[in-house]
Order: sequence, then structure tokens, then C-alpha cells
Amino acid sequence: MSDKATAVILSVGTELTEGIIQNTHFRFLGSELKSLGIEVRRQVQIPDDADLFREELRRAVAGSALVMLTGGLGPTSDDLCREVVAACAGRQLEFREEVWNRIKERLRGRSVPETNRKQALIPQGFELIANPYGTAPGFAGWIDKALVVALPGPPRELEPLYREQVQALLSRQLRLEGTEELVLTSFLVPESLLEEALQRHRQEGVRWGTRFVEDRIAVILRAGGSAQRERMFQALEGEFGPVRIRRGEVTSSLLLFQSLKRRGLTLALAESCSGGQAARMITDIPGSSEVFWGGAVAYANEAKVRLLGVDPALLERHGAVSAEVASAMAAGVLERSGADVAVAITGVAGPGGGSPDKPIGTVWVAAREASGAELRQAFHFPGAREMIRLRAAVAALLLAETLVEKRDLAFPLWS
Repeated sequence: MSDKATAVILSVGTELTEGIIQNTHFRFLGSELKSLGIEVRRQVQIPDDADLFREELRRAVAGSALVMLTGGLGPTSDDLCREVVAACAGRQLEFREEVWNRIKERLRGRSVPETNRKQALIPQGFELIANPYGTAPGFAGWIDKALVVALPGPPRELEPLYREQVQALLSRQLRLEGTEELVLTSFLVPESLLEEALQRHRQEGVRWGTRFVEDRIAVILRAGGSAQRERMFQALEGEFGPVRIRRGEVTSSLLLFQSLKRRGLTLALAESCSGGQAARMITDIPGSSEVFWGGAVAYANEAKVRLLGVDPALLERHGAVSAEVASAMAAGVLERSGADVAVAITGVAGPGGGSPDKPIGTVWVAAREASGAELRQAFHFPGAREMIRLRAAVAALLLAETLVEKRDLAFPLWS
């Protein structure tokens, strides 16, 4: 297939066009398709209107090699994707017994409404995309000269289905060449800086896509040769440092978990502005009880004093957002827990509370070992409150892993 193959993404659902929920499909699929060498020409949001849906689908099929459909695969009367695709393809809908059995198995122990039978209908001749993450399977097939792929709307279903099944399906059906890939993870590198670096370090034949996932950016390097992809990885690592650029798709919490587990160490947390975000990220990992002792969300200064033993004079002299208080918080939770490693976070998440010398986004993180070894670092994160809190948690977990692994922190964790 030529590098100029084009695609259209149609996202179906009145909840999208009315702004009730955010459409993340365009960003995810656009990036993934770009890295395969497929140019997305249009992205359209369509309400639950069968006539409008048919019109947009026919237009997309007439001018593109690939049409990606998201949403409209639920069991209700306004879920129209199956019917519209079948009509445009000139096919009947076919009841797939194996899909119905899978739906009943997934809902075992609950009453299964007959309306769910609708989700077992697939346009005749279309390939089934089994969905282990929900009740609605996807499907793929040809309408004229365009490949049409329909996927369920929830991102928690769509994204793993794409990675696990659809990417290979596209390579096979569209005869894509050069889809070997190297996956990287970028932490605390602003998206614009990452894209500039990718452009600057590009290698002949290598395509890339990026995917923003809550606390990180996944980078997929495709095509070219393995040596070219490896050179791009080495160049990115050389620019941003080995703490922020990692091989494979990983999370900051998983990196720390694995590091602690390898060494038989335990972790305690003392969080202020992050409000328990770091603890949530660690406990999201199955088996985290092997390494995580627990922690304290010491928000008020009084909590820092009573729960963590921070000296009130230290708070008075340096303020809660300071290297000294972060260090005292880490030492306090380390002493009280008996853990091997502790991390403390204190900062100004906003929207109020900032000052000229400590503006909103100022965060201090301290990571400390029972041996007394310590790393402390200040951060100045942009963004809204939730993003500052999330970035603070990521920075804390990465700083702790850096301490445990005795990594070189010559590169700053935030640009």
C-alpha cells in the first residue's frame, strides 16, 4: 500500500456531539494510523441519526482506503452502527451464536436482557473482532474498495482491542509494509518538546506515533530498520536522560514496584498536594502489598507535625513547600513505618495558594532510604490542579526508583 493511503474516522454518539463525554478516539487512532503510514484526512462526530450516519459513511467509503467507526455498538435502539454498515454494504445482519454465548458468559449470574441479543448481530461476510473487555464485539469488512472497521466506543475497550487485534488486521488487510516497531515510554517530557526531538532525531524510513496515557506518553517507532529505530531511541535517551525515556511501554509505578521487588525492599509514602495519587498508582498494581507498606496524606501543617513528626519550627522557617519540609516528611514516614524507602511530596497545586517565590505548580519531592541516602528535587509544573497533582506523583515515583537503582540524575525530571 502506498504511503499516501488515507483514512476517515467516524465517531458515533449524541453524547459526543452534545459534549457530554469527551472524544479521545481521534487523538488515539489518528496517532496510531499515522505511525502506520496512513494519513487521516477527516475526523467526524455524528449524532445517533441513521440518515446522517449513512450519508457520512458513504462519503467516507467513496474517498478513502480505510474507515474507522467508533461507538454505536451497544444494545439500545439508538445504537445504529450494525444496521448502517450492513445497509451501506448491501448485506444482511447475521446472528452469531458464539457472540451471544460469550455475552451470556460475561454476564453470568445476572439477568441478561433480550436487548443484548442485538450485540450478536454482525454484517454478513464481515470479520468478527472479539471483545474480552466488554459485551460489544467489533467487526471489519470491505465496502467497495474501502476497509471498514467498527470498534466499541469506551476507550478502555477500544484501545486494547486496537493494539491487540486491529493493528495486525490492518497490516494484513491493507498489505502494509514495514510495520515492525519499537515501543518507548516518555515521562515528564512535554508533548511539544517530544515531537520536536522526534523530528530532530528522525532516521530514514522510520515513522512514529505518540499516545498520551494519563501519566506518560507512549512512543511507537515503526518501519525503517531495527538499527534506525534503535538510533532514534538512543538519541531520545541521550537528550532527555534514561529516567524519562524508557524502552517498552511501562508506568512509573511499575518501574518502582519492580525495582523494590527485585531488592526485597518496602516503600512508604508521605503525600500532601498529591492527595494520595502516588499511593493509588502503586496500589493499582496487583501484588503491590509485597512492597508497599502504606503512607499518610498529611495535608494540613498540623497533620505534618502530628502524623509525620515534622518540626513546627521547620514549617515556620521554610514553609510547607520546601526542600527541608519534604525531607522531614520522608524521614518521618520512614521512621514510623520501618520501611526501607520513603517518598514525600509537598507543593502548591492551585488554583489558589501560590506566591511570587512559590507560584502554583511548585512541588518539592524527597526520596529517602533507611541508610540515610536521599534525593531531593524541586519542580515547577504547568497546568491545572489535577495535572499538577498527577505530575507530582509521577515525579515522586521516578525519583524513588532513581534512588533505589542508584541512577545518575544529571538530567532534570522536568524541562
